[in-house]
Amino acid sequence: MLTNSKQNLEKSIQKNQDKEFLQYLPLQIYREIAFTVPIPQGISDLPATIFFDISKQFTPDQVQKIQDTIKGVLFNWSLHLTQKWNNGFNNGVSQLADCTNTYAVKNLQPLRYFGVNVTDGKQATDLAMEQLTEVIKDNGFRRSQRARIDWIYTPSPITIQLPPTVIKTQTPLSMIVNVYQLQQPNVTVGLLIGSMFHAWLHRDGYDDPKVTNYFISECPMCVMRSYQPKKPNVPDSLFYKYFN
Repeated sequence: MLTNSKQNLEKSIQKNQDKEFLQYLPLQIYREIAFTVPIPQGISDLPATIFFDISKQFTPDQVQKIQDTIKGVLFNWSLHLTQKWNNGFNNGVSQLADCTNTYAVKNLQPLRYFGVNVTDGKQATDLAMEQLTEVIKDNGFRRSQRARIDWIYTPSPITIQLPPTVIKTQTPLSMIVNVYQLQQPNVTVGLLIGSMFHAWLHRDGYDDPKVTNYFISECPMCVMRSYQPKKPNVPDSLFYKYFN
């Protein structure tokens, strides 16, 4: 959780500054980092870049780990869409969708979703990646508020979590990263990618609980396992303990 002083600073800005300021002018306690958006086959009208304001409290090594994690999430999103496109037939089943379909049976559609009923994990994955495409567009085209990556240090399972937001549409990809977990040698970039993937699914509107059979757990766990089947001797809790 953010410190009280930083919380008060955020509240003051929200109250006294207009949305244009929030969108385009970073605070002095942050610096901007940018990422090239990979272009999946069959997808157009994407921004060239997405942007984050990252806290200056992170060390260069920690920033690099966060950057590698964001790139990993973008790679999995892009790979899914390319495989689904299937050379123009748009009927493919991606590795991510195939894996998720095997395990996810609950909470298959996001909150505030009023479209066709989602009945399996494949459909849920397709929908979630479409939703993520819109979130990426909102960030890259500066339609959402600036996405901020805040610093926290706490010896706990908290890894990557989202600050609360009252915004229902064009929500920023802001997150809070626990440096304690970044420093643990057993917390690999692969685990961090799954943790961030889970967090971004929350921004898509998907809800917990973060346990077996629920889409918001099974989809990022597939990412953590590189789309491989589960092993009977490896409990799911070893993965979803990194979900916040």
